[in-house]
Amino acid sequence: MIGREFRIRKSQQYNNVYQNGGKFASKCLILFILENKSGINRYGIVTSKKIGNAVTRNKARRRLQALIYENRIELKQGYDIVLVCRPLISKVEYSQIKKDFSILIRKTGIC
Repeated sequence: MIGREFRIRKSQQYNNVYQNGGKFASKCLILFILENKSGINRYGIVTSKKIGNAVTRNKARRRLQALIYENRIELKQGYDIVLVCRPLISKVEYSQIKKDFSILIRKTGIC
């Protein structure tokens, strides 16, 4: 579970990352990243109704939270990161999501 201080919670914060940050995409994920003023990384996960029903969306969200938790130490600090799920995420295995996440993180240069 991601701690409360490490989450992006307000829509204004999400919009700031969308408008001013960089965008990187893969088959199942879109990653938006923006440098913040604090010394910690903050994360946001977006799963729309295009993914599926509530059970499917929650499963996708839990998988992404696990990836963030596994990789939190390896990432440089001081960024706002928003992960947006694409509809394909509900049809692929966890290993493919993990591979896509690591590719996106390497593209950003924060690992």
